Amino acid sequence: MPGHEPTTIELDSLPLEPGNPLIFEREIWLPPIHLAGQDYVFAPDVVPAIVKVTDVVRGYTVGIAFSCRLEGACWRCLEPADLDLDVKVEDFFEAELPPVAELGEEDEVTLWYEEDGVLNLSDWARDAVVEFLPPKILCRPECKGLCPQCGGNRNEVECGCEPPADFRWDKLKEWKPE
Repeated sequence: MPGHEPTTIELDSLPLEPGNPLIFEREIWLPPIHLAGQDYVFAPDVVPAIVKVTDVVRGYTVGIAFSCRLEGACWRCLEPADLDLDVKVEDFFEAELPPVAELGEEDEVTLWYEEDGVLNLSDWARDAVVEFLPPKILCRPECKGLCPQCGGNRNEVECGCEPPADFRWDKLKEWKPE
């Protein structure tokens, strides 16, 4: 995280009126993501976002909407891949959180984005991106991946390797119906 501080907002210092949303634009730094053993970065890593905060009875409803580009390795061939995503999330953040020792496993994950009335928009936005990812990040939809025998990129060359034999079926070759 050199050169960047997490983007935060102090919820209790915003000029809010209960029930009336405050909508504003804010640039959010998006930290890198580590997925499936690979590092993915945002390009650019600072994006404009629309933030909507509403003071409700026991806390705040916060929404963010932004577009971003995620860059990293293709899950099949390891060549560069990128995704353009439109992210829109909304969540509830309690005004006064119970002590950490009192929190159980069933408590919302979103509790960890807020501390002492300060909401970490960077971590929340980065983690929200994961909800919008496809099942696999690919360089292109028809990616053939790497050959399991020689490791060659099957998008660039047909290696001619034979698939390994499946010896589990050898006994059936000996079977003859009566």
